[in-house]
Amino acid sequence: MTRYGGYYGKLLRVNLTTGKIKEESLPEGLAENYIGGRGISSKLLMDEIEAGIDPLGSENKIIFITGPLTGTVVPTTSRLCISAKSPLTNLIGCGFSGGYFGPELKFCGWDGIVIEGKSDKPVYIKVNDDKVQIEDATHLWGKDTFETEDVIKKELGDKRVQVACIGQAGENQVRFACVVHDGHFLVGRRGMGAVMGSKNLKALVVKGTKGIHVASSPDKIWQVYDEILDIMAKNPVVEIFHDHGTASSVALVNELGFMPTRNFQSGFFEKISTVDEKAYFELSLKPFSCWGCPVYCRRYLKGKKVTFSRPEHQTTFALGSLLENADTEEVIRANLLCNRLGLDSISTGGTIAFAMECYQRKILSQKDTDGLALTWGNSQVINELIEMIALRKGFGDILAEGSLRAAQKIGRDSEKYAMQVKGLEVPGYDPRGAKGIGLNYATAPRGADHNDGWTIAEELYVEGVDRLTLEGKGKLTMEIQDKSKAIDSAIFCMFALDFGYTLDFISTSITAITGMKMSPEKILKIGERISNLERLFALREGYRGKKDDTMPSRFIQEELPLGASKGQRLDLETLLRDYYRQRGWDEKGFPTERKLKELGLESYFYLVKSGR
Repeated sequence: MTRYGGYYGKLLRVNLTTGKIKEESLPEGLAENYIGGRGISSKLLMDEIEAGIDPLGSENKIIFITGPLTGTVVPTTSRLCISAKSPLTNLIGCGFSGGYFGPELKFCGWDGIVIEGKSDKPVYIKVNDDKVQIEDATHLWGKDTFETEDVIKKELGDKRVQVACIGQAGENQVRFACVVHDGHFLVGRRGMGAVMGSKNLKALVVKGTKGIHVASSPDKIWQVYDEILDIMAKNPVVEIFHDHGTASSVALVNELGFMPTRNFQSGFFEKISTVDEKAYFELSLKPFSCWGCPVYCRRYLKGKKVTFSRPEHQTTFALGSLLENADTEEVIRANLLCNRLGLDSISTGGTIAFAMECYQRKILSQKDTDGLALTWGNSQVINELIEMIALRKGFGDILAEGSLRAAQKIGRDSEKYAMQVKGLEVPGYDPRGAKGIGLNYATAPRGADHNDGWTIAEELYVEGVDRLTLEGKGKLTMEIQDKSKAIDSAIFCMFALDFGYTLDFISTSITAITGMKMSPEKILKIGERISNLERLFALREGYRGKKDDTMPSRFIQEELPLGASKGQRLDLETLLRDYYRQRGWDEKGFPTERKLKELGLESYFYLVKSGR
């Protein structure tokens, strides 16, 4: 490829079956058309894995990849992308993590690592600049993520190496197992940890010493840096995030009546004050941050029973209100347990909530649950279930499949209580109380993921945007989805826009680092290309457009019973009509040939024809 700033122009490819390790050039056109991170990894998965493969089979590939801004002085760009075909959804499973791993991988001199095949025994991969080794990890198998990282650092005699690893959940191929870095930073959702476990890959360890070439002069780069700091210093959201992180929205969402409670039976949690930002702040110690980020949005908490990092909004909902768990420290403990074992907190909470409602409605009894009384708010049972899921022990083995597959195994009309879209559990905003996020859940190419199109940022905080109206939500959702894809490819923090970044500034940053001529319009076009590519991947894997852009019947048929959003339901049919029109897709949710030609994706149109 043409050598741009911010790229090394090469990928590392490791085959765990053969032990072969090789370097290859980043294919021509990928940087210009997909930037990096999410865009490039989605394109590689589309082109390199066959349709219909088992995500937990050796044919799947897992990609650790950076973006051109990773490791530069541009703040909030320390993100790492990990992607594979998801064992939970059968869709593209890319996820993101902050921390220090992404920049360290970049400093090794690689834009990304593609891992193929399956080892016949537990291993970890060690990358030290150009030196790459596959090491035995038999002695690490069975250890949690905290222990694994500690042991590796002690054995290597170097506390500065960066470790991304799996816990027992990944080893046991729980379909929503995470990859964990430094105890607090997780690539959550969609089961990237399970893919590592299926390959007998316990960890990836990196340490780099190389610098990053940039296209502009140092004066220009520092000018960009100073402009960002000035923007962030004037933005009140930055101060809020510094103090409270994403938990800052917990009380507000509850006040507005769409904080998911008791498996989305309500949008109002009566005991929210025990798990909101104020409750956490009373326990707060020093803040900490991702590499090179001035926000410091993470915080250690010290309680009487447990000390750990502050749960974010999504963990607070999933392990708190969704389960009617009103004990501040027990929510923190459950979060700690998920991180140690390597479990996604949203899907863990969502799947347990499904089981609790089945117990409430007498679909399940203690005979089915190994004697556990799955009553709402029972923190002891919640923690027991978390361990049972990670170890695939007893009833936990069923829940380890995720709520959709668990419902299909349980039967007895339980599926309507599985709050999921395309197999992925619904995140922490009830879509009846914010129509844009509901439309995003239904159409997002990774399943119900708020990060695919976080319309909440505008539905809650932008004057003139009505969260309850249907009007304009098709365009709003599409544009935020496309912006998100581009941001995930650079890779900026998903909250960059909330911190005051504009598309003008993002394009200026990419141009300054890479030398590629970027503009807001081009960024949106790249994001749109990725959105359509991932839609095509879904069609290839058997999803059928509008037929699968669905939501649980609860959101469409049942009104919210309490709070400021009382009486609201989701009119998904109207929202989809508007969204497909804005996308330039047909009325059945399929990309048109004209749209694919416009985006340079016409060679994939056969997937649309076969999917109809």
